[in-house]
Parts: sequence; structure tokens; C-alpha cells
Amino acid sequence: MTTTFVPFTRINGLSNRRRYPIIGKIRLGIRALGKSGSYPVETPYFVVPKEVQELYGEKPTELDVMFPSNNPELIFPQSLRWYGNSHGLKCIGNKKQAQRLDERTFRFEPRECPCELLEKGECSERAQLLVMLPRISMAGLYQIDIGSSNSMIDINSYFDWMNTHIGRFAMVQLKLRRVPRQMVHKGQPRTHYPLALRFDGSAADIEELKKQNAEILSKLGSIEVQEPEDTNPAIDPQATTVLEHDLPKALSLSGDGSDHAESAMSQLPNTSVPARPEERADPSPSATSGTPAAAPMTDPQKRRILRKAKEAGLAEDLIFAKIHHLTKKEASGLISQLDRQDYSFFEAAAPATGPESDALEPKANAMANRHLGPMTDGQPETIGDGSGFDQPADDEAHMADGGGVPPFLPTTEGVEF
Repeated sequence: MTTTFVPFTRINGLSNRRRYPIIGKIRLGIRALGKSGSYPVETPYFVVPKEVQELYGEKPTELDVMFPSNNPELIFPQSLRWYGNSHGLKCIGNKKQAQRLDERTFRFEPRECPCELLEKGECSERAQLLVMLPRISMAGLYQIDIGSSNSMIDINSYFDWMNTHIGRFAMVQLKLRRVPRQMVHKGQPRTHYPLALRFDGSAADIEELKKQNAEILSKLGSIEVQEPEDTNPAIDPQATTVLEHDLPKALSLSGDGSDHAESAMSQLPNTSVPARPEERADPSPSATSGTPAAAPMTDPQKRRILRKAKEAGLAEDLIFAKIHHLTKKEASGLISQLDRQDYSFFEAAAPATGPESDALEPKANAMANRHLGPMTDGQPETIGDGSGFDQPADDEAHMADGGGVPPFLPTTEGVEF
């Protein structure tokens, strides 16, 4: 009896898998290096690698893109993420469930979501958009990190529009643009540059694309993509860094420090944290200007502090008088203090008469509890965790032409670099 040798050259469930690699990263901002460290700054253009600059220029505001899959969960994952002061992810969730890193076992454990970290502003909405640049390379994808809730909504909406009118968004050439929009954030009008997808084809082009839907969707059904790089946006060693005095030129589309740069620079806050009356006379170095401003307290933080303090019987006008100057980090420290039913922060202002005393302030707590990650030789101190481009709260007013854009601030909250 003759036996026939069957060569084993393929593994079922493995050899038939196909995965697109990530070959580069596109950023939405740069870092400015000042006297006290570096901080994130939004740009009106895409910060692109060299091979993209060769075709689109150094500061492109529009890119030709395609998507290798019609599954938005593959090419546009979104979640709540907390990094703390570490390089890597510590917690990820979806406002229902989360996985939190247990630093004793180094395993992710399930927990409820959201938690107090979201209200404190330490956890934020993050997304990674994975795009193919067909005019540059069809061999892989470029990753764009996003911290803008409105950009997420706009892109998700455009995917739905494409599916409704064409039947797919995969392998359709689109334009990805930075579009200047005006909005009001905390009473101040500002210009920002959210992402916008656009299909420039005609009705006839749509009909031609529809004819290929079945074939293309069939071929792309089993396509996978490389898992996006997920590092703390505040600790990005590959981000472009410029000296603070070079910011006007770096932010200018024309390269001479004019146009958008003037508008952008005017939106930067004062470089010192607003001082209380007794602090303004302080001649110490910490009281001088020249340092990048910290992010202001958020509206959710303000509401939580107000609620907690009113539960302790404090008057609303007294609470506002004490907290109006707080930064986001200070407010986070105060919330933790109030959660412990420690109201000493307000004790100095409790009497109707008499000068303020040197009661324990959240600022002091925040500085005392500040834990910076390990610094390498020559690495500048990073100010903040990077949310300079995060969106304002839903209850903040938008300008008529606005569509949800992130505040332009050198802040300590999440960033999309």
C-alpha cells in the first residue's frame, strides 16, 4: 500500500490571517520648551514625518487618506484611558466597564467605569485614527492620536454618512483636513483645528463606487490591523519640540511667524498661575512669571467641589471666593481632601470678619504629592499630562460656525500628540 505524503505548510486559523502594519505617526501638535519644562501646543497643521513632508510640504493642512477596513473598531478605537505618571496605560474603559492595572500583580483587573478619576480630569477620552496615505505608501498605516470628543463624533458621523450613501468607507479616497473653527471656551473666543473627513466625489463617482462594494468588502472582511501604540501622550520622546520664543514661527503656516501663529499665541494664557492677594507680594522665585500656566479647574470639578462643600454647610458665595483661582491639579487635590471630609481648606474664610489665615491649600497638597516619572539625562521636565487639545464640556457654548474643538492651552490634561 502506497501512502501519499501531505506537506504541512499552512496552519489553519493562522496562515490565512492578514494584518496591516503601522509604519508611522502623525501628530496634531508640538511641545514648547520654556524655562520650567515643556508643554503641549496645538498646531493648525499636521505634524508629519519626512516622507510625507516631501509630497505635502512641511506643514500640510490636508491629507489624502484611505481606510483598509470598514470596521471602525479596527481603524478608529476609542476609550477612556488613564496613564498616571507612567509611560504605559494603567486603566482603560468605556463608561460601563474597565480594566485597571494591579501594580502588585501586573495584571489588568475588571472594575466599574467611570470612576472618580474621570471627574477629577485624570482620565480622559482618547482615540487612535489609523489611516493609509495612498500617495505616500500602500504598505501600511499612519497613526493619529486624538483627545477631542468632538473630532471623535465628527469622524464617527462621517463613517455613518459614507455607509449610508456609498455602502462603505473602506478603500474610498477621502480628504482629512485640519479645519479652523471658532468657539467660546470659558467666556473666551478661540480658534482651534479639529479633524474633518470629506469625500470630494460626485454622484456619478458614488454610483461607480457602489458597483465595487461586494467585491471589496468581501476581500477586506478578514483584514486585521496592527494594534496601535498606546503610550502616555505627555511622555512622547518623538514629538517635535521647539523653544518657547520660536513658537510664533513654528505655529505659522507661512513660516514667518504670521497668520495663524498670531491668533494662536494670543490664546495662550498668562504664564503664571493667578495668585491670591497675599501671594502677589511674595518675592520668591515661585511667584515670578515666565512659567507656563497650568490648566484651569474644569466645570465638573467645580460642581463637585460646590456640592461637597455645600453638604458641609458652607455658603455658596464663600465657596466660589475660595476656589475661583484653582488649577485643575489643585482642584483634584481639593476633591480628594473633601472626599475624606477634610474641610480645612475653607476654614480660613469661614469667619465673616478677620483676615485670611494660612490654611492648608490644595496647591500645597498637589505639589507635595507630585510624582514625576523617571527622567533620563537631558530630558526636559514635562509640565502636565497632555490634554491641551481635549474638548470642553458639553454644556459650554459653541460659536455659530463651531463644531466642537479643543481648547488651545499649554495644560496638564490629555493631549493628542
